[in-house]
Order: sequence, then C-alpha cells, then structure tokens
Amino acid sequence: MVANTPVEVARRPVLIDVKVAQGHVDAQLLVTPELAGFAGHFPDFPILPGVVQLDWAIHYAQEFLLLDEPVVRVERLKFTCPISPNTQLQLSLIYDAGRASVDFRFYRPIEGLKGEDGARELLFSQGRLIYPTESVRT
Repeated sequence: MVANTPVEVARRPVLIDVKVAQGHVDAQLLVTPELAGFAGHFPDFPILPGVVQLDWAIHYAQEFLLLDEPVVRVERLKFTCPISPNTQLQLSLIYDAGRASVDFRFYRPIEGLKGEDGARELLFSQGRLIYPTESVRT
C-alpha cells in the first residue's frame, strides 16, 4: 500500500524573472495549479481570487521596493480578466514617493493584439496601494 503524500500548497506564484530599477519592478510569474488560492474557487472552473492578487502586489512591493509599512487603502482596483492555473503573467510595480503609493498591474503581453488604448497586452488586474505618508522614503 502506498501512503498518500500531501501535495505542497504554495501561497505565491513561481517567480521566473524580476528586474528592479529606481522604484520600478517588472516580474515574470507563473501561476501554478497548486496555489492555495485556487482551493474551492471554483472546483469546476478554477480562477484566482482578487484578494490573492492584491496580496501578491503587497508582498512583492514589500520584498522588492522595501515598503514595510502596512497598506492603508487601495484605490482604482479593477479585475478585468480571470487568471486560471498555468497562466504566465507579468507584474509591474511603480513606486511614487510623493504620493506614498505603488501602482500595480498584472498583465500578459500579447503579440499582435492592440487594445483601444494602443496597448498590446491582456490586463488581468490593476490598482494603487496607498501607504502612510509618514513612511515615504526620500
């Protein structure tokens, strides 16, 4: 008899590549089916919950932009396309010290696709993280 070995459950996507430069982060991520966020959301059509995407944006802003203060609010939050298992995507983080904010976007570049604004990407979600103004780095 073979013992059931538990499948390791991950909280974050696989980080394929990351570039950090002067308050700007570009990360390439792979959303694997083992992610805890897919559990029960939804069994026959798994999609990544928005709260998980928000958690990732906050986590990576903390890790790569060194923002240790808690987020006080989120603005301009939009979820425009579901993220399913085995999706490769990009995360863009742009830090604005004057506003004590980080704009984030989860997207995938699409060759040959051109949206109404001229963008060549599939946008999954975007928003702005607002930090306490006293925590602004100079």
